[in-house]
Amino acid sequence: MKLIKASLIAATLALTISPIASAGTGYWYVYASKVNGFRTCAQFSPGSGWYKASSTGYTTRGECNYYGR
Repeated sequence: MKLIKASLIAATLALTISPIASAGTGYWYVYASKVNGFRTCAQFSPGSGWYKASSTGYTTRGECNYYGR
């Protein structure tokens, strides 16, 4: 009985933790200002005064800064 209970607890923990551990980071995009054209990299839109200048998402901010200019 103790073995079954321990197995159920272990299985529950494994199923609970695995989706959290496998979650990846979001993509980085180049956004350009509608006012002066300044470009920046962000994972989310900086606001209503910005538009997405790149259609591709980069995996790191460094890649976004390099290719987005």
